Amino acid sequence: MKRSLLVAMCLFLLQFVQAQQRTADIGLWGGLGTYSGDMTEVETNSSLGPAAGVFLRYNFNPRYSVRGSFMLERVKALGEFESSPWEFGKTVSDVSAMFEFNFFKYIIGSSKHTITTYLIGGLGMSFYPYDFDADSLNAVGAYVDPEGKDENLAALNIPFGFGFKFNIGERWSVGLETQFRKYFDDRLDNLNDPRAAVNPANLELTKYNSTLHNNDWTYHLGVHVCYRFYQGGKKCPAYDNIN
Repeated sequence: MKRSLLVAMCLFLLQFVQAQQRTADIGLWGGLGTYSGDMTEVETNSSLGPAAGVFLRYNFNPRYSVRGSFMLERVKALGEFESSPWEFGKTVSDVSAMFEFNFFKYIIGSSKHTITTYLIGGLGMSFYPYDFDADSLNAVGAYVDPEGKDENLAALNIPFGFGFKFNIGERWSVGLETQFRKYFDDRLDNLNDPRAAVNPANLELTKYNSTLHNNDWTYHLGVHVCYRFYQGGKKCPAYDNIN
């Protein structure tokens, strides 16, 4: 009887501690980004654009979290396509949901678990314009879609990355983070499957890119400041010792 009661008390304490670990944060993110795609010889210094965003993060425990984020970024590049000059620039809005895994137990406000590296990954949607310019495409020898037109696009992407974060107070933390985005659309650089070609013998179109297989990526490096606005209930005095 005593053993059963002890086991029940331990299980209750474990559930209590886990409930206390469920917290929520809000953060601001800012940094620089660049692009990779169908262009070649991209000038890195001229192709860096600012990026800024905000995110909400719900922490299930000191290792696992989910976050929803909104980012506004300037994506641009100056370089070449097939040895001919090509450039583009546009503003991209991105919303995403990502899972976050901490390699070490991490609790904002803890005096014991104050620092960790982490991985992120999930699914996102990007919104940006596609500027169709047949004359410019012809000038660089790129394929010109006969049905091409200016469009405002909503493109799926897969965001993932890694980072490093640490506490700077009872409710505050800062971090350094790298994000990568693989786009499921080939028009970010205004080059839509530019190496596609029509066979003059049978007028069949040979495509090289598709929704799943294309070259458009963005890369970002930034810092974030995070505030824990929900502590998960009143903090137990022995919280750090238990965890």
